[in-house]
Amino acid sequence: MGVVNRRGVHPQYGDSGVAGMSQGMDGRRKWLSQLLYGLSLLFLVLGLVHLGWAVWPTPTDAVTFNIPAGVLPGAPADSTFASLSSYALRMNWPRWVRMGEEGLLVLQLADLDGSLDPPVMGQAAQVVLVEPVIPGIRVYPSGQVQANLADEQHLDLSWTVEGLHRGDFPGKVYVSFGFYDDVMAELVPVPLAVVDVSIQVTALWGLPSGMAVWFGLVGMVFWGIFFILGRIVSLKQAGMG
Repeated sequence: MGVVNRRGVHPQYGDSGVAGMSQGMDGRRKWLSQLLYGLSLLFLVLGLVHLGWAVWPTPTDAVTFNIPAGVLPGAPADSTFASLSSYALRMNWPRWVRMGEEGLLVLQLADLDGSLDPPVMGQAAQVVLVEPVIPGIRVYPSGQVQANLADEQHLDLSWTVEGLHRGDFPGKVYVSFGFYDDVMAELVPVPLAVVDVSIQVTALWGLPSGMAVWFGLVGMVFWGIFFILGRIVSLKQAGMG
């Protein structure tokens, strides 16, 4: 029967047995700390990817052109429907939006040189008619919007656009001036421009914007948890060394 010394170690093995056990435990701690650090890095990357996608600025497309004063080319041949002034028209819209998130479509119309003297058709203001039509995209307000542009003033109109499904969605924005016809007793639209727009709806892993933010925050929380655990294991390993 073997003899055990006062330190509880069999003389046959001596201190080498204790050292081997200690090294084995150190190896397991090192492996565990590396695993925890690896998981923390993984969740950090996932969190940053989700949050970065959710907050990345949305690029815009725009078109600008001028509308000269005088009789409009699209007016009926027997009418004197005319633009009261020279205008600069600018329209911009988001090139892409995140699924479930709203973008902004904006029309700006600026009077460049004041109204004609005297005003054509006895109008004191130019009636502007705008209707965005983008199938597959929710546009608010929907339908045709009517506004008045007074002499030497600027007009700003905006719509919110929201994509509910992934894909590319082309559409058109119809811009007209309206003129009241006494004979017909109604407002007659005279086309100014048809602006082609296209909006792409994107989604990260098929997730809407709100879910991407939530997963990003969860990823950052788990990154912090695993990093702290890995740090604790590393400190214990250093203390046992």
